[in-house]
Amino acid sequence: MKRTLAFTPALAALAILTACGGGYGGGGGGGGGTITCGSGYAAACPAPTITLSAPAAGATVSGTVALTATASASSTYGLTVMSVEFLIDGTMVGTVTSSPYTFMWNSTAVTAGSHSLTAKVTDSVGGTAITPAIMINTTGMTAAAIAMTPAQIFPAPMSHAAGRADLTVKLDSGATRGTVKLEGLSATAVTINEAFAGATGAVLIRLTPAAGNPAEWQAPANALLTAEQLTALSQGKLYVIATSAANPRGEIRGQITPDNVAVTFSTMAPDPRARSLGTAAGGVVATTVDRSAHTLSIHVNSTGVDDADAAEVDSAVIGRKLAVLGKDPVEMGHWSTELAPISAADVAHFEAGNWHVSIATPVEVKGALHARISAAGQ
Repeated sequence: MKRTLAFTPALAALAILTACGGGYGGGGGGGGGTITCGSGYAAACPAPTITLSAPAAGATVSGTVALTATASASSTYGLTVMSVEFLIDGTMVGTVTSSPYTFMWNSTAVTAGSHSLTAKVTDSVGGTAITPAIMINTTGMTAAAIAMTPAQIFPAPMSHAAGRADLTVKLDSGATRGTVKLEGLSATAVTINEAFAGATGAVLIRLTPAAGNPAEWQAPANALLTAEQLTALSQGKLYVIATSAANPRGEIRGQITPDNVAVTFSTMAPDPRARSLGTAAGGVVATTVDRSAHTLSIHVNSTGVDDADAAEVDSAVIGRKLAVLGKDPVEMGHWSTELAPISAADVAHFEAGNWHVSIATPVEVKGALHARISAAGQ
């Protein structure tokens, strides 16, 4: 026999209490245990919101990079952000539980190339939202194939030797691996040194010849670059050099240049009006331009103008002086500046071949030696 439960005022009160969340379960809500959204007959809770702030879509990153998002939950319903996750190619790489929502990510953990980046927020009632994916480019490990020639040494030795260095550097740890293959050269040493193009610097890593193959040299298994040396690497301030018995100062050399750095060599010639110069007057300009950091480093090695008293780099198009070069107190023909600030417009003029360097003497005040600096070299 079917029985019908009478709907009494007491049951009506119980039904109202249950719908409002009082005393019968429930999730987050306002004061007094009242559910304000997402339970019983209450409205669904609004989803949290999240946007990626950095890096920008299409950016190229290297080393440790800040992944940053802006996230919020509905304050109207008393909700809060519980966590923000960052995902590379769909795999979670880091979680942040408090604002600012920034995670320092080691980009060398993935291969060089294009990768998707998304961010996901979770609020206090389990609501989630995820950003549209953006693509970023990573350098991963710094990998470089460096051509080694006598032309990068001043004065250039009389040699037909050549070489190629293939190196990889993990930007998180500084671990360095690689080989150098030589042609036409019996090397006494192969090293990685620190100095900008046109200058010489201290040895950082000594390579060892491969067993049974004196033309191939290898970085030792424990080779490491310090944090300061990794910074120098990013600036284009490291080079590989091979020395020989005939050329103990170096027979072939190659500057290690990351993608953001351009290194060029230009030949200086006497000004046609400089009648006071001898036939030995000349020089080589080694220019390093960091397109990302907007800096200029330049080393000029000259001969035949030891009495020179000024040198500078100019942008010919706009008549702007980019840098005044300092004279080496020991090597009288060596002039230089390092990491001089330049503008994005200056970099564009460099790319167009509009830079010019000159060295003046007391007699040839308008310039005894000149060279045009081109991004493609000369």
